[in-house]
Amino acid sequence: MERSIIQLWFADLSKGDYTMCWTLLSPHEKRRAQSFKVVKIRQRFVIARAILKQLLADYMAVNSAAAIELLQGPFGKPYVVHGSDRQDVAFNLSHTGDHLVIALGCQRQIGVDIEVCRERINLNALAEKCFAATELYSWQQLDADDQKAMFYRIWTRKESFVKAVGRGISLGLKNCEMSLQEPIKILAVPNDCGQTTDWRVTDLNVPFGLSAALTVDGPEYKLAYRYWA
Repeated sequence: MERSIIQLWFADLSKGDYTMCWTLLSPHEKRRAQSFKVVKIRQRFVIARAILKQLLADYMAVNSAAAIELLQGPFGKPYVVHGSDRQDVAFNLSHTGDHLVIALGCQRQIGVDIEVCRERINLNALAEKCFAATELYSWQQLDADDQKAMFYRIWTRKESFVKAVGRGISLGLKNCEMSLQEPIKILAVPNDCGQTTDWRVTDLNVPFGLSAALTVDGPEYKLAYRYWA
């Protein structure tokens, strides 16, 4: 895979073969799956993890996806431990309900987020907690009908950024500030996250009712949309 290409893999988790996917998980992953008491959540975790391991096995030229060992960093970002000498792989995943997206590239930091645009009683209260002051002001100037869609665009952009950095929401969603309208411009990032020009944020093409965004460091790239079947 070229560094200039980011693959985006989309999948419907309701169509995964749970029994087959279970066989690809490590003992550690199976214990984690069993910790989920809600059956549907457990099934989604198993299928999403198995799809990720199959994609990584293909990219890293590993014969069996079961040989790909994944662990989580201190803030929950997964990384490859063993399985190949191809350690230049970069990836991230997100799912909401049965909608899964995996971003796959090389020699980059990558973060991706996807959300269902749910009805919320008080978006303004949540925006006040998560948006920087200029973002909040610009968002509040929108018509009520436009606020919901833009809220989720801002949310997924910020989530994808903190996931790319590898620190999760502990980084502080207010601390990364972006323009609302496209082309998206990063206006401010925490001091230990480099320069604003180090990062690129992109809204992804997803079905109506969903919102998704990708953050990648480094030079410009092209997106390749793929669908897992």
